[in-house]
Amino acid sequence: MPPRPRPEVPTSSPKHKDPVVQPKMADVDVMMPSQGESSSGGISRKHHLMSTFEAYRSELDTDNERRERLIILSRSITQLSKKLIFHLHRNATSPSPQQKEKCLREGRAKEREIWINFGKIKDELKTIGEGREEALQGYWRWNRQVSPGLEEYIEALSFLYYLENKSLVPLDVVQKTLSSENGEPLVIVTPEDYILGMSDLTGELMRYATNALSTGDHNTPLEVCEFVRTVKAHFDGIPPHMLYKLSKKQEETTRSLEKIEKVCYALRLRLIEFADKPEVLAMMAKRALEDAAEREEKGREE
Repeated sequence: MPPRPRPEVPTSSPKHKDPVVQPKMADVDVMMPSQGESSSGGISRKHHLMSTFEAYRSELDTDNERRERLIILSRSITQLSKKLIFHLHRNATSPSPQQKEKCLREGRAKEREIWINFGKIKDELKTIGEGREEALQGYWRWNRQVSPGLEEYIEALSFLYYLENKSLVPLDVVQKTLSSENGEPLVIVTPEDYILGMSDLTGELMRYATNALSTGDHNTPLEVCEFVRTVKAHFDGIPPHMLYKLSKKQEETTRSLEKIEKVCYALRLRLIEFADKPEVLAMMAKRALEDAAEREEKGREE
């Protein structure tokens, strides 16, 4: 059989057909109306996307501005709390009872100045929503920005409370202090914030004990040593996985307790030897403090 002839393949398209032109993406956006709207009266998809992302940008800008304001307030609370602690250290070891009472009275006035900043934090969180639940959700959202100042305030408040009552401030007293006149909380004090603030207190008590010893007060270091030992024993019972930040603070608490115990040990020995010579006791106390500070500095270098 003879081979079949191959069909001819046209080399060009027919002249009566126009070439297909692919539309651009921008033209598609303009031509496609939004869902549920007619093409004659609805907005374009492009305009809808632009409006949506404009709303996103506005919301992010508002959140960033609120975050910066909360960080500034938290830093202000931290600075005022440190000033309160320094004020208490300067006058708490004064031998004059009148001077101590004046120091505590001025300390309470400084604490009220810090309280005003917590009121500003509450006002800032009120802008999130009108309802209480919206403000509460906003507080948990921005808790990370508020916590550093709150922990420093708890440390200062607990130091002031210890000087007034020689005991640890309860959690409910801290929450009541951080409440408005009608009893509404300005911020929520969680058990974690309370424990971390109390852990920082031990370092201030160590300084308070050494300052008291340098003035010739032999009872205060012994009382502080027993108090810090009790606080540390209770905090050691908290598992690290429940509050991981506490483990590092407990290391500092251990170092503070060791320093107090060494000073108290030297004090006990010197009281036995030089009980009738207060000037010798003062000199020995000063030497013990210098030795403890030198050992601490050497340990940090190592």
